[in-house]
This record gives sequence, structure tokens and C-alpha cells, in this order.
Amino acid sequence: MPIATGNSVSAEQQLAFLRRISRILEEGKFTSTYKFAMLLALTNVAVTQGDDSGKSLDVDLDDVAREFVKLYWGMARPYPGLGDELLLQNQEKKKRAKLVTLVAAHSVKSHGKHTRHRKYAPSAASLISQTRQTITKDVLYRLQNVGPTKNCETTKADRFIYDHPPDASRCTRLKAITLKPGVAACMRSLRGVIAAMVQARWAQWVREHNPSLGTDRGLEGFMFGADRTPVRAYADWLYELQNGRCFYTNAKISSPAAGEVDHFIPWSRYALDEPVNLVLASKRANADKSDHIAGSEHLLVWAERNAALQLPEEVAGHIARGAVPATWQTARSVAAWMYEAAERDGVQAWESIGEFGELDGRWRRCLAAG
Repeated sequence: MPIATGNSVSAEQQLAFLRRISRILEEGKFTSTYKFAMLLALTNVAVTQGDDSGKSLDVDLDDVAREFVKLYWGMARPYPGLGDELLLQNQEKKKRAKLVTLVAAHSVKSHGKHTRHRKYAPSAASLISQTRQTITKDVLYRLQNVGPTKNCETTKADRFIYDHPPDASRCTRLKAITLKPGVAACMRSLRGVIAAMVQARWAQWVREHNPSLGTDRGLEGFMFGADRTPVRAYADWLYELQNGRCFYTNAKISSPAAGEVDHFIPWSRYALDEPVNLVLASKRANADKSDHIAGSEHLLVWAERNAALQLPEEVAGHIARGAVPATWQTARSVAAWMYEAAERDGVQAWESIGEFGELDGRWRRCLAAG
């Protein structure tokens, strides 16, 4: 797999791109939260499928739909303290947003053992198809519209992300879009900033349309997946896979419960909450590594493990975040993006407890070996 070695878009181009994203957030008309999801979904696709060359990027809308499902998955359940109520994600108080309804129904079906997991696969394909239809009908031609409104329509469309037909009926026929030259590179370089901006505005919108929440500080964690408790379900499997040893230090762990499930690609950098990104670590190592990126020696072990990884049926049956589990190809693309940015920015990599080191080109060879 080729690894990108530089970013072709200048700092000035990135700043101009960020200003246009900000304009969408500040001046766009939001009757639902779909536009927020669209911006995050496209940015995630740019990370997993794009590069830093500045070239245009063809994007399959089914892949965008999968990102939508992941984003709404955690929100399609009752909010703590509101009884059985889901957070309102659209302005129609008597009618829940279609995507939330779709995902909520699907998430109930997806819980459980592998016997349910097999039945869940056909409905997952249907969920992706229905989600794509909603995106093409309700989001594609509206996302880039900004400015004053008249008769419920915006007066200006700044199509700097992608081109599209001018109305919903023709957009519904689309199966793919093309991100314009420089867009994928900007999204990859600015992902942390874009995600922070969009998530803050999304949470603000939800607060404004769910007045019973007040200033509840737990909202952002609920919406964007800060609750990592479900990954504990993988502890037994990881303990066996790692022969009862800490992934980072190789120290013996007395039992699965004595270790902690860690996100190798830190959750704070990219939310990849599935087996391909999980390792079992001692509590001391996990606390010390925290949200740092791991050094090249750990990266090589992780890459070699995932290249040969086969999930047992009982593990596959636990997967519930999104319709399709993340593959090693996806995880490797995210890792390449993360390590490229870290090396460019001079980020220190965690090597062992209390020890950090400079990144060098070895990380590329580590990912290529996986």
C-alpha cells in the first residue's frame, strides 16, 4: 500500500478551506443535523480513502452512508435522564428524523450472539441503501448552500467540496460524488479542527432543539462516543490472542479483568471502536500511553497481527457500531494518515512507560509489512 509522504495544499489553501467550512456551519440553514453528519462523514472518507496529493477523490455514497450509520448509532438510543426519549435531531417535534428511526430499529436487531449477527447482515445492506437514499434526497444539494434565505431556499451555493445536480430529484440518482482537487488533502490535514468545529455546532443545535437538556455536560460524550464501556466485551478474546500478556510491555496479566482494552489508534484522534483497533494492556501501560500514538515497534506488532487477524464467530457477533465492521485496510489507512501528520508535526511517540521518541520513516515500513 502506498503511503503518502507530504501535503500538496498550502497553509493558505487550508485556511481558506476552513473558512468556507465555517461559513457552512454559521450561515447554512439547518432543519436537521444531517449536514453536520455529512461534513464528518466526508472527512472520514477522505482520511480512509484519500491521500495528500491534492488530487480529486471519487467517493462511493454507500461509504458515506456507512459513516452516517456510525455517527448516528450511539444517538439512536434513549438519552440518560430523559426516560425513553431520543434526542431530537430535526425540527419536526412530532416526527423523528428518518435516519434516527432507521438506525434505532436496526441497532435493536444487531445486538446479541452470532446467530443474530447472521440474520442482521441482510438488514444491514438495506440500512445502507436507505441511508444513501436519504443522503441523496435531503443532504447532497443542500450542504454547500449558504447566505440569506428567501422562500425557504438559500440564495447562494458555494460548491467548493463537490459538484451536484441542482435539485433533489436528480441528486437521488447519484451513486457517487467527486471531491474537488485539494478537498481530500485539506480534510485530511484539518480533520481534528473540522471534527471539533462540527461536533461543537452539532451539540449546540441539539441543545437548542431539546430544551429539557439545559447545559447537561454529558451531551457531547453521549453523542460522539466517549463512552468506551462496550469494548470490554473483547477483553477475553484479546487476552487469549495475546497469550495473557500486555500488548505494549509483554508483562503477564493475571486475567482479562485485570487488563484494560485500549484503542491502538487513540480514540481522540479517530473513533475506530472495533476489534481491528483494540489491544489489551496493563492498567499502568494504558494509563501512561493515554492518547499518545505508539512508537514504531508497537506499530509493527499491531500491523502484523491485523494482517493475519481472523475474528471468531463469537467476537464478530458483538460488533454493533455500524453496519459493516472496520477492515484492516481501513485501519491501516487511518494509521498512515495519523503517523504522517504526527511525523510532519514533530509529535513524540510513546515507546514504553515514561519513554517517548521521535518518529522517523520506520512507521511506513511497519505498515507496509502488515
